[in-house]
Amino acid sequence: MAQRFFVPGSHTVDQQLFLNAERSNYLCRVLRLVRGDAIEIFDGTGNIFTCEIITDNPRQTELKVLTQTVTARPQSSKLGVAIGLIKGQPMDRAIAQATELGATDIYLLEGQRSNVKLNKQRMLSKLEHWRKVIVASCEQCGQINLPTLHDPAQLAPMLAQLSETANHIIFFDPQANPAPTQLAPQDRVIFIGPEGGFSPEELRAFADAKAEGYRLGTLTLRAETMPAAALTLIHQATGWPTNTDD
Repeated sequence: MAQRFFVPGSHTVDQQLFLNAERSNYLCRVLRLVRGDAIEIFDGTGNIFTCEIITDNPRQTELKVLTQTVTARPQSSKLGVAIGLIKGQPMDRAIAQATELGATDIYLLEGQRSNVKLNKQRMLSKLEHWRKVIVASCEQCGQINLPTLHDPAQLAPMLAQLSETANHIIFFDPQANPAPTQLAPQDRVIFIGPEGGFSPEELRAFADAKAEGYRLGTLTLRAETMPAAALTLIHQATGWPTNTDD
């Protein structure tokens, strides 16, 4: 398979594209690709294109779109995950793994017990960083649909917004019922708390929203590990819907 990269935008055959300096440098100096080499690009919405390198400039590489090899198709269902904010690289890993495991939406949860308090400017910087984490994860694992990264929000307004949709809302808590082994495919959002777990007030909010609480045996997993474990469990229970190219 040719090297595949994310290039945002709407692409058409015979279109010429210019990559930014960071991506151009990676293609030309790290991968040592040159004029005439073929690469694949994807737009993040399920489309894949084969391109030829026209100009191998490490500051601004030029591509020509040769053909569209995969056309976007509707996703059978959405599976979102709301991750309680965690400090540092553990949050990067949680977002990367959620992306690799096919989360269609990643919600950033400002839990009452979260230990992350960022001002507006710092949060904007973090959001940009996490978008890059998502892109890198998609390129690494072959996922061609970028999950939507939602702005941080507290639990109550997030539940209020989701209650207006048909999403099946799930939260994981050590005191809840064992997770089911079979679930019908439908749109879902999984809630994962921060290291300190959900507060009593947040648990009442889940009850008011008629959310279902599950647990994973008797183990207490780290907050950065739990999103991947929960997504894997739900995929297994619903039959692993495919949202990537075959």
